Amino acid sequence: MLPLWAADPTDDVGQKEFPGLQLLPEGSVVKGIVLPRYEKHRVSALMMADELRIDTRSLVSLKNLRAELYSPAGGLTTIMCGVTQYDFSKDSITTDQTAAIKDSRFSAKGKGISFSTRTQLGILKGPVRTTFTSSAFSSAKGK
Repeated sequence: MLPLWAADPTDDVGQKEFPGLQLLPEGSVVKGIVLPRYEKHRVSALMMADELRIDTRSLVSLKNLRAELYSPAGGLTTIMCGVTQYDFSKDSITTDQTAAIKDSRFSAKGKGISFSTRTQLGILKGPVRTTFTSSAFSSAKGK
């Protein structure tokens, strides 16, 4: 499985930069961007932003990022943040602004986020406020 929004490792075009950025000069701004991620002909993730600014060939800034991660079982996890940077050379999303994560099992809000699309692991920077839903406890009791 390829990392979220990563280039095909067998294709030397687009390595360590977003495919298509080669066509736009640094400083370019694209408004209302939607970037889907597919796995086996199914949308597995959707990254949306009000604005994408090309800072360098491998670094972009995203304004009002909303990332939706879909599980094969039908679950949805949503990540939202203000101004975020995506580094294609490191496959990472970072921000020091308020970030929120919503899932059917919990919601969490922190003072920033660092997420690796390569490993699918992230850190919500503190202080963090997390609220668990009652369904999270119900499913845990049954196991």
